[in-house]
Order: sequence, then C-alpha cells, then structure tokens
Amino acid sequence: MITMLKDIVHKKISITCAVCKHVVAHKIANLLLVVDEDMTTHEVRLRATCPKCLTVGDNSYTVE
Repeated sequence: MITMLKDIVHKKISITCAVCKHVVAHKIANLLLVVDEDMTTHEVRLRATCPKCLTVGDNSYTVE
C-alpha cells in the first residue's frame, strides 16, 4: 500500500536493507522536516540509503 506521508504523520517507517538486512526506523514527523509532505512511502523507500552498506533503494518497508 502506497501512502502519502502527510496522511500518517504520527507513525514511523521501518526500512530493511535487502543486501545486509540492516533496519532503520524513522518517525514520519521527522522525515517531513526534510522531504515534501506529498512524498509517498514508496518514494521514501526508493531514496533510502542503508547507512551500513550504502545500498540505495534495494529494501523493503513497514509503516507502524
């Protein structure tokens, strides 16, 4: 399910790297400080870079 960030401000997104399985969680409210409110969760996933192995966009995500 693709959701706009502005519709889930009080939740968090957990992104799991497909290469090294590193998990990073971000509060949506904090993400909105650096990205456009009309951005979707899918767009965030595509732009995400793993801080451990530096892979970009090869990941999965959950919204909690």
